[in-house]
Amino acid sequence: MSVQTQRRLFTVQEYHLMSEAGVFGENERVELIEGEIIQMAAIGRRHAARVDRLAEFFGDRVRKRAIIRVQNPISLGDRSEPQPDIALVQRRADFYEESLPNSEDILLLVEVADSTVNYDRDVKVPNYARSGIREVWLWDLEANCLEVYRNPTANGYISMQKFERGEQVSPLAFPEFVVSIDLILG
Repeated sequence: MSVQTQRRLFTVQEYHLMSEAGVFGENERVELIEGEIIQMAAIGRRHAARVDRLAEFFGDRVRKRAIIRVQNPISLGDRSEPQPDIALVQRRADFYEESLPNSEDILLLVEVADSTVNYDRDVKVPNYARSGIREVWLWDLEANCLEVYRNPTANGYISMQKFERGEQVSPLAFPEFVVSIDLILG
């Protein structure tokens, strides 16, 4: 007789209780994606530089209109609490101390991917779409391009465009700000 194995998925509440109980090491980088606790990859130099470039670029342009969260958690329902590299979120007086930003608060999410591009593209981006996040940028450092995902549905994003060196793109929430692919890729 064959027994079907099942994974034990966790809620955000259980994930927080495990963290408070010391289940994860102090410097252990983990996030909750669709009920699974995922060990995050180490941040390399290229990845860190791209995140810093983006944070500085957006900081210069949207600081008065959005809060720029760098590698901080967001709330996507009862089973997901990812930590995107950059999240531009609606301004709020408490800076989300009382509750994490959710999909309605998020103006733009950015994932920078070096060694995790397939996971980000195949797991995280569809999770963002199911959560209703309006726009996600995936910087693929291996291919030196930016993938822009827009128009979320339960089955993924309707629109995906690739931008390469020499091209520019503007976030939906800030159409007046033009982002040069060359600037970010260095």
